[in-house]
Amino acid sequence: MIVSKLRQKSDFNIDAADILITKDLYAPSVHCSYYSCFQLLKYTINVFFGIDYKKLKEDIACSNPHKGTHQYVINFIYKELSSLTNIKESQNFRRKINDLKQFRIESDYEEIEVLSDQGKKAYELAKMIRTYIIKNFNV
Repeated sequence: MIVSKLRQKSDFNIDAADILITKDLYAPSVHCSYYSCFQLLKYTINVFFGIDYKKLKEDIACSNPHKGTHQYVINFIYKELSSLTNIKESQNFRRKINDLKQFRIESDYEEIEVLSDQGKKAYELAKMIRTYIIKNFNV
């Protein structure tokens, strides 16, 4: 069985987030927590929906350029979840992934200190999102 490189990176990033937290490196742990989810979402689009990465890249380029790759991927999964689950579940997913995304942006680019509670919260949020995606899309 060939393992997807993107899925492997996703798994590596959630493991890295855990290791970084144990080393008190909270800001980079937030980065890894978020990217573990984002990579899993892209992998899900490929495996579950059968859209290859080249086609996905083209679709993103043709969409609203102000949304960006990350928001396109999040919105794609949200839309599909809305048709597969109840609206409350899909909205909960969108809120959690957008919160994690915003925290990753702040953690990476803002002049803020990221503390233990915040790093751990991002990690737990990422684990919940990953579990939810894996369960609902069987990936």
